[in-house]
Amino acid sequence: MNEAQQVAVRSEELAWNEVDDQIVVLDTTTSTYHAVSGAGVALWPLLVEGTTRADLLEVLRRTYDVPGDRAAADLDAFLDACTPLLRTV
Repeated sequence: MNEAQQVAVRSEELAWNEVDDQIVVLDTTTSTYHAVSGAGVALWPLLVEGTTRADLLEVLRRTYDVPGDRAAADLDAFLDACTPLLRTV
């Protein structure tokens, strides 16, 4: 994914709720549950609205005070894990 490409959750096919310190997501097309935790909880609202990789990266760097390369690697791993839940806009 490039820095400016818009990405968002597939909101028409997902239901989610915040439970304790994680977000529990149900994919209604496959009846599969997913859990979003840790820094992903801070990123989820941006993904619901639609955002870019660059914006997500900035939130990680600012919120968790991590170096850019570490934030980028963590973000890429998170987005890869969330691929079934996302769509590009």
